[in-house]
Amino acid sequence: MDDAKAPPSREHRAGLIDSLLLIVARVGSNLLSLAWTLLLVRLLAPQAAGVALQAISVAQIASILMTLNMESGAMRCIVPAREHGRMAQAAGFIRVNRRLVLLTLPLLALLGAAAWTTGLLPAENPQMLAAMALAMVLVALARLTARHATALGVMRKGLLPRLLTGPLVLTLGLSLAWAAGVPLKPWHVVVLFALSEGLTILIQNALLRADFAFLRDTPSDSRAWRAWMGLGLWLTPGLVMTEYRKAILIATAGLALDGAQVSLFAVAFSIVNFINFGVVAVDVAFSPRIAQAMAADQPRRRDRLLASSAAIKLAGLALGVVIVLVLGTMALGWFGPEYRAAWPALLILLLIPALSVAFGPASVILASRGNGRADFAGNLTGALACLVAVPALGALYGVTGAAAGAVASHGLGLAVMNLLCRRRLGIDPSLASLRHLAGSRARPGAQVAP
Repeated sequence: MDDAKAPPSREHRAGLIDSLLLIVARVGSNLLSLAWTLLLVRLLAPQAAGVALQAISVAQIASILMTLNMESGAMRCIVPAREHGRMAQAAGFIRVNRRLVLLTLPLLALLGAAAWTTGLLPAENPQMLAAMALAMVLVALARLTARHATALGVMRKGLLPRLLTGPLVLTLGLSLAWAAGVPLKPWHVVVLFALSEGLTILIQNALLRADFAFLRDTPSDSRAWRAWMGLGLWLTPGLVMTEYRKAILIATAGLALDGAQVSLFAVAFSIVNFINFGVVAVDVAFSPRIAQAMAADQPRRRDRLLASSAAIKLAGLALGVVIVLVLGTMALGWFGPEYRAAWPALLILLLIPALSVAFGPASVILASRGNGRADFAGNLTGALACLVAVPALGALYGVTGAAAGAVASHGLGLAVMNLLCRRRLGIDPSLASLRHLAGSRARPGAQVAP
C-alpha cells in the first residue's frame, strides 16, 4: 500500500495529541501568568507594578516591528517550499527572518531613545530602557523560532517552550524574591522577563538542533523576500488582536493612565482573560469541523456546528459571569485591598468575551473561505480603534474608561468581520445560529459530528 492510500489514523492521532498539548499548555500558561501577576503586585506598589507591566507590554508589541511579523507567514512559505523540494527557499525564509532582528534593531533603538526623551516610554531610567530593548529582541527571537518550528512540523519543540517557560521562570523568580524579601524595582521585573525569554530561546534551539541542521549545508534563496515581508505585514493586525491583545490593551492604556491605574486595569483583564480563553478554546475545537463542512459544501452541517459551538460558549460565558459576580471582589482582594477599586472595570471587561460569543467566529469562517482581506479589515479596524478608544476614554474616565475603550474597539472589529461574513458568504456566525439547534432536534437523524 503506498503512502497516498495509507490510513490517516497516525496523522490524525498526532494532530489530536498536538491539539491537546496546545490546550493544556495554554491553560498552564494562563494560570502561571495569573500567578506571577499576583506575585508582582504583592511585591511592588501599584504604581511600580503598573510601570513594569506596561514596559513588558510595550516590549512585546515592539518585537513585532523587529521582524515585520514575517514569521507569521512561515506556514504559507516554508511548508510549500519543503513540499516541492525547494529547501533553499525554506532556508532563505528562516535566515531573512532572523537577520531582520539585527537590521531593525538600530532603527528601533533610535526611535526608542527619542520616545524615552519625550516621555512616551514607561522607562524611568536607562536601566529600564536597556531592559526593554533586551526583552524586545528576545521576544522576537522566541516568537520566530516557534513559528519556524511549527512550519517544519515540530510544533511541540518550538511553541510549547514559548508558552510555558516564560511564565514559569517569572513565577519562580518572583516567588524567590518574595520568599527572600528582596526589594524589587520595575526594571528588575523587566530584566527577569527578558531572561525568561532568553531561556525559552535556549530550550527551543536545544530541542530543534536536528531540525535546523539542514541550514548548515543549504544555500539561501531569498529572492521572494519582498513578498514574505508583505505577507507578514498583512497578517500583523490579526497577530496583535489575538496573541498580543492583552499587551496592546495595557500599552495603550498606559498612554493615558498612571502606573497604579495601569496595574488595576491589567489585573482586571487578567481575571477576564480566563473567560476569553474558554471562548477561544471552543472556537479552536470546532474550527476544523466547520472548515471541513464548508469545504464539502454542507451548509446544514456547518450551521449545526456553529449552533453547537455557540451554545457551549454561551453556557461557559454564563458560568464565568456568575463566578465573577460572586467571587470577583474576593479575587481582586487577593492582589491587595487597593485592587478592589478595579471592580467596575472588571464588570465592563466582561463584555469582551460576551461580544465574542454574540458575534461568533467570523474570523475562522472568513479565513477558511480564503477571505483574508475581510479578516484583515476586521482586525485592522479593531487595532486602530484600540489605539484611539482606550487612551481617549482612559484620559476622560480613568480605569473604567480604558475598559470601555477596550470593549468598544473589540466590538467594532468583531462587528466588521461579522458584517463581511454575512455579506460575502451569506453566513451568520452570531448567536442567531442557535436557531439551527432547534432544527437539528426536529430531525432525529441529524448529526453534528463529522
